Amino acid sequence: MSFLRRKQPDGGRDEHSAIAAFWQWWTESGAALTAEAIAGRDPDAMVGALSERVDAIDPGLAWELGPGSDSSHVLVVTSEGNPDLRPLSRRWRMAAPAADPVWAYSDVRLPAPDVQDVVLRIGEVDLDAGSASADVRVSGTQIDVVVHHPRFPELPEDAQRTATFLLLDAVLGEADVETWVGQIAASELPALDPVPLVALRAVVADVQAQNTGPDGEPHWVMLNGTTPDGGAILASAQVPLRASTAPHLDTYVPVVVPFGDHTEQGLPGPASLVALRDLEDHLTVLLGESGRVVAHQSHDGVRILHLYVDGTTPAAEQVRAGVVGWDQGEVEVGVQLDPGWTSVAHLRT
Repeated sequence: MSFLRRKQPDGGRDEHSAIAAFWQWWTESGAALTAEAIAGRDPDAMVGALSERVDAIDPGLAWELGPGSDSSHVLVVTSEGNPDLRPLSRRWRMAAPAADPVWAYSDVRLPAPDVQDVVLRIGEVDLDAGSASADVRVSGTQIDVVVHHPRFPELPEDAQRTATFLLLDAVLGEADVETWVGQIAASELPALDPVPLVALRAVVADVQAQNTGPDGEPHWVMLNGTTPDGGAILASAQVPLRASTAPHLDTYVPVVVPFGDHTEQGLPGPASLVALRDLEDHLTVLLGESGRVVAHQSHDGVRILHLYVDGTTPAAEQVRAGVVGWDQGEVEVGVQLDPGWTSVAHLRT
């Protein structure tokens, strides 16, 4: 038996208190109530109780239950692709108890265990994942897909797009869609050289293997460019440079650091380069799990450290305090809510 619930977003809630209240209810009675509902005993009471607790965090979140891999069941609370709520669903999961043989927890929809068995019903139309295909284009770390299903012509355009996202979530899981899939479209016509949609897992796995380490941590790449007046820009960025790598880091903190030792092109000279690296390491240690440097770029005698931090913590003020000792000029620190990491989109590869 499976359950899911969706509602529309709202705001103005104390998320920390609501998350803590959710997990207190879950450990005291919610887990047992939900297990009983899965077994067929009073599912309506469970749906109402679970919906009430998730609504208290934010009604824009959706929840669903499904079979786990190492646990019997998995409870999923997801933002349904809403980047503004993605940090909230991640904080919900970060506060979860450890998985046990009965329950595991996820803030994203997981891929279907057997994707060939997936059948979606949109209106009166059944769409089996096994009949879907895709036109796939890989550009750097981004995979653009146009999805086709033989029954798309029976659906209006908005329903085709909804079905496309649901099929991708079923095949790849929300996390891989957020991280590796770029442009998404639906088509009533198959591609000239289509790929079975179920084979998209192998494409994503290949791109992921090329751009992350064995532990799943992002790689870093060097980038070169020019300023509008022809000056040199040297940058380095994590790959993939996506909010899905750390969804709870929802606040952009640009740190503009002037340096004294620079080349004729305005890039760091040896003395300043050592100091800049030390500063970056200092901020990394200072922030811990509350923030990270995701990229930096140097030009015209300044280095911009692109940081993202957890806006519910004092991390931004820690950054301000952490740069006070810089002695090569006045450091500027900004703060901007940016859950989608749009401020570093120009550095994505």
